[in-house]
Amino acid sequence: MNITNNSVMYDPPAYTGPSNSPVVVLLYRYGLGFIFLCGFTGNLASMATFMQITLRATSTAFLFLILAVSDSLFLLVSIFDFVEVGLTQEPILLTNYDSLCRFRWFLKGLTQFCSAWILVFVTIDRWLRTRFPFKANKWCTHRTVIIVTICIITIGISLHSHMLSAEFFGKFFPGIATVACGPVQFWAPYTLFFFVQWPFIQVFFVCLIPVALMLLGSIDIHHAIQKTKSRIQTVGMNQPQQLRQARLHRQMLILMISSIMIFFITTLPVSIRQIVAAYAIFANTTIDENEIVNETAILTVLLSLNYAINFYVHCLTSKLFRDEFIKFIKIIYRLAGGTTGNNTININQNVLPPTVNGNTQANIRHQQPRT
Repeated sequence: MNITNNSVMYDPPAYTGPSNSPVVVLLYRYGLGFIFLCGFTGNLASMATFMQITLRATSTAFLFLILAVSDSLFLLVSIFDFVEVGLTQEPILLTNYDSLCRFRWFLKGLTQFCSAWILVFVTIDRWLRTRFPFKANKWCTHRTVIIVTICIITIGISLHSHMLSAEFFGKFFPGIATVACGPVQFWAPYTLFFFVQWPFIQVFFVCLIPVALMLLGSIDIHHAIQKTKSRIQTVGMNQPQQLRQARLHRQMLILMISSIMIFFITTLPVSIRQIVAAYAIFANTTIDENEIVNETAILTVLLSLNYAINFYVHCLTSKLFRDEFIKFIKIIYRLAGGTTGNNTININQNVLPPTVNGNTQANIRHQQPRT
């Protein structure tokens, strides 16, 4: 009788859902904090550098400028996760949480899509300049870049528009990394789509297809350069204009390859984890929700690096990028120094010819052959 009473009176603990592990909290607090500090600073520096005269004339630099804007938007939206998971460790702004979920996840998905496909078109831009050098100036223009960017944004909005629907998307497990937002009805058909089909769609359109196109383009560019290398070395080696164009092309290729490597290293791990989790849910196998959530959260911090470190990798790999950034810093320094009365008088009286002729010296350096 006692056994029967005990079995009847037993009340299993209520399911509270997944939780953030201490490692995830620390990574979101200090890891994302460091990423934001470096990312916003680096992206602003990238925008300023790609707007310099030498770089902004090329369509590739214009694409990199748009990429820096897209990366900054991704980091800006991710601040909410930094505050909620890393700092307060509890849900915030619950009264508007559903609307914030739709806005945040839509914009994060859109910027991820845009950044990936902008890199694809950076590769296409360099491929066209390598394969069709005489038609590149007609095809690879700022107008073309604007049209391509509008097309990317339009497709990205269409692909992620389901997240803007109040009927489908909203808060899921508020305050929990990577699952704070999701389907508003757990057993609705949209839930199956979001957890099983959507990860495959997202991974293919944001990671696998862009990576495949970038790798194919880079390989073909390498083969084309190797075939024409001897001809370039024997023809027109004493012409400064051709030397400048060859150097600019080489430096743009370096920037492209470094960006592709960052994208591949930071996006592939979280993409693989999403596919594995989606397959486990589809196969109806036993899964540990806490393990999936926390592993995905850790890899999401790694993913955020993709939107923060391009500037620093560009500085390490490209001498032209470093030179243009240093030139920009010198311009800012001269402008800041020119606000004092003494400097203004010196400039007006031509007492400091190196400062007065700074731009002229820069032009002279560009006109000289470089190796």
